[in-house]
Amino acid sequence: KAEKRYIRLCTNLQNGDKQYMILYDLACEGFSAEQIYEKFCSEVNEKSFEMAAKHLYRVLLDCLVQLREKQDIQATIFNYITKAGILFERELSANAFAELEKAKKLAVMYENDPLLLLIYRTELKYLSMLGFEGISEKELVGKQMQISDVMKYARNTNLHLQLYDILKHRITYKGYARSNKQKDNLNDLVLSELNLVANHSYQGFEARKLHLLFQATYYLNAGNYKSAIRFYQELIALFEANRHLILNPPIYYLSAIEGVLDSLHVAGLYQEMPFFLSKLKEIGAGNYPTEFLTEVQGRHYLYELSGLLNTGQFEAAALLAEEHTEFLSKKTTMTRPETQLKLALYSSILHLCQGEPAKARKSMKKILGSGKSFHTLPSYKTARLVNLLIQAELGNYDFFANEISSIKRTIGYEKQVYITEKLLFRFLMAYPLPIYKKDREKLWSQYQKDIICIRQDKYEKQLLKTFDFTAWIESRLTHIPLKDILIIKKK
Repeated sequence: KAEKRYIRLCTNLQNGDKQYMILYDLACEGFSAEQIYEKFCSEVNEKSFEMAAKHLYRVLLDCLVQLREKQDIQATIFNYITKAGILFERELSANAFAELEKAKKLAVMYENDPLLLLIYRTELKYLSMLGFEGISEKELVGKQMQISDVMKYARNTNLHLQLYDILKHRITYKGYARSNKQKDNLNDLVLSELNLVANHSYQGFEARKLHLLFQATYYLNAGNYKSAIRFYQELIALFEANRHLILNPPIYYLSAIEGVLDSLHVAGLYQEMPFFLSKLKEIGAGNYPTEFLTEVQGRHYLYELSGLLNTGQFEAAALLAEEHTEFLSKKTTMTRPETQLKLALYSSILHLCQGEPAKARKSMKKILGSGKSFHTLPSYKTARLVNLLIQAELGNYDFFANEISSIKRTIGYEKQVYITEKLLFRFLMAYPLPIYKKDREKLWSQYQKDIICIRQDKYEKQLLKTFDFTAWIESRLTHIPLKDILIIKKK
């Protein structure tokens, strides 16, 4: 909104024909590209379209750059460096160094190493051009050492960032560890990170932030939720103490809040979640790009909904979904693929919990009919398992054999046997379930021991946090409502 106001202000100051603003107004009204083209051509003419589009692009970009200069600290630092260059060209060297000093103070305060390096190098260049007038050799060496220190710290930070990005990529596309073997696959990254911390004494905000992020993410992946929460809380405290260093948009701060929520979710500590959900809501109310805010809104909804579903509060979950009807119908496509997948998946789970398998299948079709866009994401595997339950409720037993074989092949590629999946396949192949209570109880006694083991396994909790398949099996074989089983588990 602030950007739109500023664009209007800038364009109102310009004279002449403003056909490009007709194009802008059409875009702001939310028409599709084809509709914008048709409406513009009917109102102006076809020949002017391309010229108006190109001019609008330039005007928007110029306006946004000007606005950024007023809001962005990096742009402010650049302005000081540019002013120093102009002043030095006009032989006002004292004024030029004064501008560089202002730039330096901001760069140090905001730990902007690339610009700090540029400032130091610019300063040395100017001193060299002046023949090092008024500066001793010791002072010159001191300034050169400052450049070396910044480069060392920047390299250290970059190595931290590389390791964290690799860890994040593995978790994003392979999911959290479901066995000791999968956890051990991260040992190369862990050893590299520990070695990096041990060999670098200087710990600025950026290096500390990335170290805590890495450790917290690793412990969450390894199923050590107490340690994960401890590191995430340290990270949040670090952000709170250095609010001026939180990025716009605050992607790492968001990762910290989500990390705590994930840890609490898997550990079943739902009573601890409201405080961190409120933090997520604060981020969602900030002045950030629309796509980022939509993503935050989607994730906030998912954490809240999953907390209600996993504690048997199905009526409250249905009311929450109803409150977010507009968001779910209009804005989900603006979120990331993993978030889109989870929104559709939780919609299916909600309908399944409410005893509406036909509606659940309708939501599931959004996932299964998406082509290959969701296939590489970890939640897609969970969606296929939930879909098996939906088909079982609808009585489509012929569907099981081929789909279970397909899922087994996928698991086979990972060279891993998962306990929950194995139990679920055995349960589904027993369909249709026995009619008589005695037969069902006998069947339940066969599954009970395995279910107790699954519920105590820290790795299996990663799957059960999305949907408790063990509670579903217990409900179907004991005739105890799923809602009651989940409430008992929570207690």
